[in-house]
Order: sequence, then structure tokens, then C-alpha cells
Amino acid sequence: MRRIITGSAFIFAALSMVGSASASSPDAWQVLYDTTAHACLKKSELKKARVVEGPLLFSNTILYKIKGVWPQAHMKGKTGKVYCLHPYPNGEPEIVDAP
Repeated sequence: MRRIITGSAFIFAALSMVGSASASSPDAWQVLYDTTAHACLKKSELKKARVVEGPLLFSNTILYKIKGVWPQAHMKGKTGKVYCLHPYPNGEPEIVDAP
């Protein structure tokens, strides 16, 4: 019986160390959010662009809603909204018009 408890304690301790070693710090997540948001703002090509919703995390993608002013002259300064899907940790953001 004692042998089973000792073995269980060892396994629990080992799994605890693995979990903490693979976890990301809050600072690492913030760097990821800042990097992906910046890439999305740039890719949107909207003037005065800003993130209005997000980040919304999926298994390997971050979603942002971005609002700004359409840069085209024929849009006459109208407000535009787009969604940005950014695969992480690496990848190119994709922009889709938002309703």
C-alpha cells in the first residue's frame, strides 16, 4: 500500500512540474496579443484603426474586431469595421468585412 502511495505522489509531482513548465506567463500572452493586434491593424489598411473587440482565442487563432475609416476616396471618410483572424504563434492575418 505504501508503495502505491509513494508512486502516486511521484507521478503527481512529475505532472505538476510538466504543467507549470508548459504554461505561458501573463507577460508572454500580452506580448502575443500586442503583436497580433498590431499585425491586424496594419493589415486592415483602415485609417485611425483601433481594436474594438477581442482578443477572442480559438485553438490556434485569435480574432479581433477592428474599426476605422476607409482610406479610399470614394468612401468619403465612412467608418469601416473588419474582423481579423490571426493564426498564432506564426501566420498571416486575414481580414474580412464586418457587418
